[in-house]
This record gives sequence, C-alpha cells and structure tokens, in this order.
Amino acid sequence: MTSDEKNRDDPLRRVGNDEIAAAIRDAPAPVVNTGYLAGEFETSTESMRERLDELVADGVLERAEARGRGHLWWCTVETELGE
Repeated sequence: MTSDEKNRDDPLRRVGNDEIAAAIRDAPAPVVNTGYLAGEFETSTESMRERLDELVADGVLERAEARGRGHLWWCTVETELGE
C-alpha cells in the first residue's frame, strides 16, 4: 500500500483541524499528549502523531518533546483567537 492509499483510508483524514483543536480545548488540561488525542479519535498514536505534526507545520498547534516520554501538544495563540 502506498502512503497516498494509506492516507486516503485513514479515518483521521476526515477529522477537521477545528475538531482536533476543540478536543485539546475540551481536555482536562490545556496541554495534551499524543495518546490522549489518539484515544479521543479512536486511532493509532502513530496516525495521530503524523496528523499533529502536519498541524504544527500549518501553524494550528505547537508541541514540545518530553524526553523519552513522547510529545505534548497545544493550540497556538492564533488558533485560540480564531485568526
């Protein structure tokens, strides 16, 4: 299976950026980890991490690496302000 086929078949592709941002806003803390969001959208942590990396590149989210423990994600100020 090519990466294009994989992306087309991934149900996470049908989830909008605004839905992911809303899931972060609605979380018990303002910063979430990859596993939390993967659970919210019932997808693998690998698929979620790829999608979240794309949102960082698009300026929707920011992230920090917790050494050896994964990544933490939060909405950018622009996303929070709806810009």
